[in-house]
Amino acid sequence: MTPRESTISSILNIKNRQYEIPRFQREYSWEKKHYKEFLEDMISNINIKEDEIEVTQYFMGTMLFVGDKDKPSKEPVYVVDGQQRLTTVTILFSAIAQIFKKLGNGVLANSIFEYIMTKNVDGEGIRVLKTVSSYPYFSFYIQSLDKGDANQPISEEEIKIKETYDFFVKNLREDNLRQLFKKTGKDFGKFSHIALLKAIRDQVLAATVIEIITEDKKEANRLFEILNSKGKGLSNIDMIKNKIFEELNTVEPADFASEKWKNINNILNCCNEGIGFATFLRHYFSSKYKSVSKANLYDKFKELIKIPEYKDFLKDLEDNAIIYKKIVSPQRQDYDNRKEYFWLVQTLDVFNKVFNIVNIRVPFLSLLEAKERDVITTRVFKNIVLYIENFHFAYTAVLSKGTNRVENHYSTFAIKLRKSRSKNETSKIVDELKRNLESLFPTYNDFQTKFVTLIFSKKDNPSNMKTKYAINRLNCYFEHSELFDERGSVEHILPENEGLSLNIGNLILLENNLNVEAGNGDYKSKKPIYSKSKYKWVNDFLANNVDWMENSVNKRAETMAQIYYEKIFGRHI
Repeated sequence: MTPRESTISSILNIKNRQYEIPRFQREYSWEKKHYKEFLEDMISNINIKEDEIEVTQYFMGTMLFVGDKDKPSKEPVYVVDGQQRLTTVTILFSAIAQIFKKLGNGVLANSIFEYIMTKNVDGEGIRVLKTVSSYPYFSFYIQSLDKGDANQPISEEEIKIKETYDFFVKNLREDNLRQLFKKTGKDFGKFSHIALLKAIRDQVLAATVIEIITEDKKEANRLFEILNSKGKGLSNIDMIKNKIFEELNTVEPADFASEKWKNINNILNCCNEGIGFATFLRHYFSSKYKSVSKANLYDKFKELIKIPEYKDFLKDLEDNAIIYKKIVSPQRQDYDNRKEYFWLVQTLDVFNKVFNIVNIRVPFLSLLEAKERDVITTRVFKNIVLYIENFHFAYTAVLSKGTNRVENHYSTFAIKLRKSRSKNETSKIVDELKRNLESLFPTYNDFQTKFVTLIFSKKDNPSNMKTKYAINRLNCYFEHSELFDERGSVEHILPENEGLSLNIGNLILLENNLNVEAGNGDYKSKKPIYSKSKYKWVNDFLANNVDWMENSVNKRAETMAQIYYEKIFGRHI
């Protein structure tokens, strides 16, 4: 295993062989900032010398391979470190080839494509870079000169590949490319579009790397871990994937590990929220095994999950990914549009969009799983969910307390709940959680002090979301309803301006159409409009307030805090 200096040209100029990205490798994950920087780096390193374009040395880092590309063999050369860079180079060359082709220069197009497609001894085409995770999109679109109508990308990885390709194609068009060269401050104006494309090609091919090759295929996984275990390179997720794939290495008749891993990714990526695999895995782990941080997830995985358990671990991970998606991206159809669960969808939405609390997903993973196993009654389930919602409104939203103190409580609760085998046992576990949270529940004085400072402005304001939530929740109390009325919006009783007009004591919920009609008028002009409202809260306000002055705002805010604490929280003052 001797390091040697090499170039991209010599690496891609592989004969009768191909590079293969191992199953355990991470998927293509470069973001726009990465491939944009890559293209700009290539261009900035191109010089002009004696009226000729000249490429310079550019160091592209270390690449690690398993195999020997210099020896004839039917076995592929495995890419252990360097996948992201080689994939990006392949995408870039595919884009350049496509531009050459459109410019009518088939010779240049075919020439650069030799770094994407090679031939075996029988003259059959071989893709220089073989990947499993993005097959068939990468193989039949990026690695094809005659692209035709490609299938649309499906997975997150395929989408990233297409975005990278589209970015390169767009920026390699003559106008855009000349702008990029102009930014270098060098006079490339006299060179043709084709000359500039060739310059990029040559600059990439001339880029140097430190190439490390070992022939021991069994060392691939070990080297993979060593190279990336020192706080840089791969994430804990990649390390865990590597470990699982190393042990579950049977690929015939089906690659169980690969299929499960891909399916979990697809479940997590099928909603707009873009659920991160790493966050999901940490929350799952904390809900079933032990509370873990991002930093020690891999170590705890190795410690607590034994090799014979890997298959069951992946199966359970897949099941929990389905539950996790329901937590992060709740939909009424998750519960067959049954009205008795609309409140739950609303609550989950509140946690995600209003409170913005992610560690709440730990207890909810176990709660929803317990509901599926029928070891928790509907009453107990609803009671604890709403209790947690009220707790976090008071503790997190109003008092702005961090959630670190509750993380261990949630993990302990979730782990115990996973082990529950009866509704009676579950009730005791739920009661224990409530006792633990009770010690942190704000007193009335603390709650009121912060509650009366809540404001709502039509301009962006950090307080807006939680204040709107409070107004909706108060309206629900007066309407004897558990669901927010989507027809309502926050109304400033005194016209909105600075000062107390923004305070929660000056706010009420009013039907959208009436809110528009009321506009910025004074209270006297608004009263006839308010009288059209179907909301009991509005009608009660009218009945109790002949006039409305700024000096009444604070008193009403205090009254609202009291109603919230006593009636909504159900707590004694």
